[in-house]
Formats: sequence, C-alpha cells, structure tokens
Amino acid sequence: MEETSSVFDVPFSKAKGMVNQYGLGLLFAANIFGAGSVYILTEAGVLFGYGLLWVLPLGLGVGLVMHEMSARLAARDLPLMVYIRDVIGPTAAKPFALGIAFIMQFWSVANYALTGAALAYLTPLSNLYVGIIVSAALGISLVELRVYSRIEGVIAALVLAIFASYLAIVANLDPSVGAVASGFVPGVVREFEYMTMIIALLGTTVYYPNFFIQTSMSGEKDWDLVSRYRRDHTVGLTAVVALSVTVIVAAAMAVPEAALTLTAPAEPLVELIGPWVLGIFVLAVGAASFTSATGTLFAAGFMVPQAYEIPTRFGDVYFRRTLHFLIGLSVVLAIPILAFTDFTPVRLALLMPAVNGVVGLPITALALYAAVNRYFDPTATERAIFLAAVVVMFLTSITTGHSLAQSIIELL
Repeated sequence: MEETSSVFDVPFSKAKGMVNQYGLGLLFAANIFGAGSVYILTEAGVLFGYGLLWVLPLGLGVGLVMHEMSARLAARDLPLMVYIRDVIGPTAAKPFALGIAFIMQFWSVANYALTGAALAYLTPLSNLYVGIIVSAALGISLVELRVYSRIEGVIAALVLAIFASYLAIVANLDPSVGAVASGFVPGVVREFEYMTMIIALLGTTVYYPNFFIQTSMSGEKDWDLVSRYRRDHTVGLTAVVALSVTVIVAAAMAVPEAALTLTAPAEPLVELIGPWVLGIFVLAVGAASFTSATGTLFAAGFMVPQAYEIPTRFGDVYFRRTLHFLIGLSVVLAIPILAFTDFTPVRLALLMPAVNGVVGLPITALALYAAVNRYFDPTATERAIFLAAVVVMFLTSITTGHSLAQSIIELL
C-alpha cells in the first residue's frame, strides 16, 4: 500500500509544483478568457476568417510589456492601488476603488449570466435565472476555499480542461497549416468593422484587473525576483493566445455568418465532428465564464481594502466580504437586465468587456507607467516601450468607447 502511495505522490508533487510556478499566470489566463472572449473571437473568425490571427501575437506583446511593469511592482511588494492612493490621497482613493470595483463586476454580470445559461443547457436546471444564482453560489464557494493555493489549483485545472476541449475540437477539424499560418501575416482592410475588431481583440488580451492582482500577491507567492513573475505571466498570456487561435480557427472553418447564440459557434461542427462537440463547447464556455467571473473580482478584493488603508491578504475577511458583495450584486443586476431588456447572455458577453475596460484599462495603464517611473529607473528604451504600450491602451479605449455607446443605445 505504501508503494502505491509513493507512486502517486511523485506525479502529484510535480503537478503541485507546476501549479505553484505557473498557477498565477493561469489565473490571469482564466480572467482574460471569459465569455466575451469566446464570442468576440468567434465573431472575428466568422467575419474575417484567419485574417486577424496576426493581432493575437501583437496583443501578447503589449500584454507582456504591461505585465513587465506590473511584475516590477510585485517583486518589490508595491500594490498598484497603494500607489494610486498615495498619489490621489485617501479621500479620493475610496470612491475611485469603489467605482472601479463596480465597473469590474459588470464583467461578472455577463460571465455569471453565461455560466447560468450553460448550467441550464447542460443540467436539469432549465431556468436561466436559477442557473445564474447557482453559478454565483459556486463562485462564493470558490472564494470560501480561502487558501490561495487551493483556489489556484481549481482554476488551473479548469483552464487546462478548457484548453484541452478547444484543442480537441480544432484537431478534429484538421485545418490547413498553410492557411492558418497566412493569417499571422498582417494585412490591411479598409473597413471600420475590421479596425474595430482589431481593437476588440487587443482589449480582450490585455486585461487590467490582472495588474491589481499581480502587484498584490507578494504575500502568497513570496517571490522577490521579477524573473519569477515574468516566467509565470508569460506562460499564462501565451496560453491565452494559443487558446484564442483555436477559437478563431474553428469559427473560420465552420461557423456561418449569423447572429451568435449560446451554441451557434459549435452547431456547424456537429456534422463535421459529431454530436459530442456541442456539449463539450457549452461546457468549455461555462467553465471559462465561471473562472473569469470569479477571478476578475479578486482584483476588487485587494483594491477596496487597500483604498481604505486596510492591509489585506488573499482570502482574509476584508477580501472575502468584498467579493461576496460584488458577486451578489452581479446576480441582482444580471436577472433584471435579462428579464426587462433585449439583452441575452451572449449579447452581455459581447458588450461587457468593453464596459469593463473602457475606463479601467487606460487609468490602470497610466498608473502602472507612473508607478514604474517613480519607484524604478527604467532605461530610455524601456521607458519608450512602456509609453508606447500605454498609448495603445488609450487608443483602444477611445475606439471601444465610441462603439460601446452606439451598441448600448441600440439595445436599450
């Protein structure tokens, strides 16, 4: 019996070590790859085939630059919100943190709605609203694990399962390697929709709540070297890009141009691959939505107490109270929005990434840049690269804000 136990201990120990090394990066991947990303990527594949694949490495590059700034703060245990509070003062920091936290939870509104729709589709829960309540309860249960290493393990397992699901779908489609490779060559299409989609893809790859999380995790990771954080987030962002490629390729190969519904991206695949693909797709969407909805709010769990000058650690009482409130608020808002407007879970998923990012992304980018210049002494080249990334984030937000306003007016 002892021999059997030791045989299993070795792979378990290795898996635990891998999660400890790359789990934070996988959490970042989970936060980025939510419901909105799935359907935005599907729309990109439907409208432009492989033609926008080249944007994904660009997004990876911008994301790595932003995380480089974030990692430098994290290695010195300098939370970004603490820097913002120091600059704007404690009085202004409180409404600022509460406002950004409120905006963040709109991402959770969409993702818990999609998780609820997936539960209603896959289980005997036939009611969407009950599914949303159950998904939020599962989110609170995840938070109540309290110990970060446990939560990290659960999220890492879900992310790897999501990746395996999409990989299985694309492998069964047998795409042409040459055709896919051609999509990584940048092209120019003089269409507003094409440019808007570029901005949307960049916005879904560079995800600002992750910077608040990364800079606040020193107490959990105990890493004092930038290289440790760099290796971790590089793996996470690369996983997101690889996953995004699979979604665009599958959509380009099989999904016709039509209004997106919960199962629309997978329905054409049933004839090509088999009926099993529908369940796998909805399961992957539901898991991605759940991890993103809950993981995103970890940023607010740090931000709000820090704004009130309360030292906080992952899973402490202040962290959990903040998340419980925001998860509950997500349900309170999601159900009437779906009941009394023309929004559907998928429409929310397409819209809420913009709502979440249009204000928070440029502010966070600017704060990161200012913090790095205050606490460190970047070279002229580094400063130029960091500033270029910040400018890209501002342009992304400006363009997104214009299309966001039009979309909301149409749906209301």
